[in-house]
Amino acid sequence: MAKIAAYSYAHRNTLKGQLLFVFHLIFHPFDGFWDLKHEHRGSRKAATILIGLLVVNSIIKTQFTGYLYNPYYDGISLNIFNEFATTVGTFLLWCIANWSLTTLMDGEGSLGDIYVASAYAMAPTVIIGIPLAFLSNIMPNELADVYMLLNSVAVIWSGGLMLAGTMVVHQYTMTRTVLTAILIVVAMAVMVFLGLLFFNLISQLVGFVISVYWEIALRY
Repeated sequence: MAKIAAYSYAHRNTLKGQLLFVFHLIFHPFDGFWDLKHEHRGSRKAATILIGLLVVNSIIKTQFTGYLYNPYYDGISLNIFNEFATTVGTFLLWCIANWSLTTLMDGEGSLGDIYVASAYAMAPTVIIGIPLAFLSNIMPNELADVYMLLNSVAVIWSGGLMLAGTMVVHQYTMTRTVLTAILIVVAMAVMVFLGLLFFNLISQLVGFVISVYWEIALRY
């Protein structure tokens, strides 16, 4: 029995075991996120793989969803860099905003804890989204309601897991978790606004410097 227990413990701490732990976590979120943080059932490497799968899901949904259900079906070539930047950028923005706010609100989770928990929380989007994209090619228009329902289930499921992960990682109450999630979304919007404002100012400054350079160059 001791050998079986030792083998089971060693197996669950392999990368494969950490990835398969997703299927336990999505059905038992509170126990799952607790084990994720305190029993080290996940890792940053596994979380990064899950984020990679999230990017793959975004690409597949854009490129391979059936034309009846694909709002992007316009013949435009897929820009993988844009899909990667949008997906990963949004995810990292959530993690940074989460960490920034919860640090001020006595949250107990580190940035690493938030990264891992948030990545695992997105698992339903991948598990449902990738097969659904391919199935949409053989689904008739009469099943549009089923398609929309499954898409909604994936989004709501991941959102619920994100709340549960925030609650467990930071040891918050449900009320405080919901309030924190709202503030995180607001903080993300503010960060995007400030980022766009910064780059706009930089571009104007660069444009001004270039125009001054050409003005001087043309005169002399």
